[in-house]
Amino acid sequence: MKRIQTIFKWMTLLFFGIAISAMTFGQLIPIEFADWRHMHLFYDITLQGLPIAVLMTLTWTLKKDRPQKTNIAIGILTPTIAIGIFFLTLFLMFSYGFGAWVDEQIIYENKANPNVTIKKQLWDIGAFGYGGQRTVKLTPILEIWNWVEEIDTTEIQKDNWILVEREENIKFP
Repeated sequence: MKRIQTIFKWMTLLFFGIAISAMTFGQLIPIEFADWRHMHLFYDITLQGLPIAVLMTLTWTLKKDRPQKTNIAIGILTPTIAIGIFFLTLFLMFSYGFGAWVDEQIIYENKANPNVTIKKQLWDIGAFGYGGQRTVKLTPILEIWNWVEEIDTTEIQKDNWILVEREENIKFP
């Protein structure tokens, strides 16, 4: 039983660490998922898993050697927090769960490495339309993520880039 408690403890702490870092300082790091479907899956699992992870803390916070009043308080407070986090995730879904940067056009490809591209992107908010536009240099990391740098195409060294101007995920008639 002690081993199961230890496993649950480290699983929940790891999950909380990943979730909190992804929704706080992780937003400041210029690394994004290469595919918007992976991003949505990650945030869906994170947001829907938070209440479950809070309830999993019961397996390692309730202890026989604690006073009964303390265990009762933990037993009441933990599900209450889980319910509160569930409603908080409904609001967070609008920030993290919807919308993604979608490639509108590949403008340039790097001559030395064709996987490094300069793309024009739109912030796709689904049924709400498009919320913004940016031009970025995308450098792939392990084919899962991209290192993203906003770039001004008038200031690049044109001899290092091939002009392609090819439509991507958003097609215009």
